Amino acid sequence: MEGMDLVTTGLRWLHMLAAIALGGGLIYQRVALVPIAGELTDAAKDRARRGWAIVVMVSVLFLLVSGLTNLILTIKAYKAFTPGLEGSYHMLFGIKFLLALALFFLASILAGRSDNAKKFQANAKRWLNVSLLLLVIIVCISGVLRNLRENVLIENIEPAAITDTTTG
Repeated sequence: MEGMDLVTTGLRWLHMLAAIALGGGLIYQRVALVPIAGELTDAAKDRARRGWAIVVMVSVLFLLVSGLTNLILTIKAYKAFTPGLEGSYHMLFGIKFLLALALFFLASILAGRSDNAKKFQANAKRWLNVSLLLLVIIVCISGVLRNLRENVLIENIEPAAITDTTTG
């Protein structure tokens, strides 16, 4: 593995781990915590909120840094190959990015301690449902973006560059 491959692989892992932490935490809150919220003491709720706030901040930071870095690296890597990638890829990335910002806002406000945060937390079930819907859409767009990049790369490789590994 070359140096750049290590960087892109590390960034991909960082991005996926941060997404798993944020998405898994939102799912856990909706499925496990919301149904028993009335049974928890205010101290227990505050302790859970503080711990979740740290996960949200770190995950959002890692997702923004790795996501924007991956975008820059993707644009550089595919620029030589892509007469048709720019429009589709950038449009889908833009939609994904805007949805992710909305998801980051909801995750942050649900972990917040301001008066506005308390208003969102009073309707946690609704906002967690919206968050999970955004999460599913973002994951679906991510899959399309990944396939789009791979298909463009495959379509633009010279046939002579592809070696037949089935023959001895």
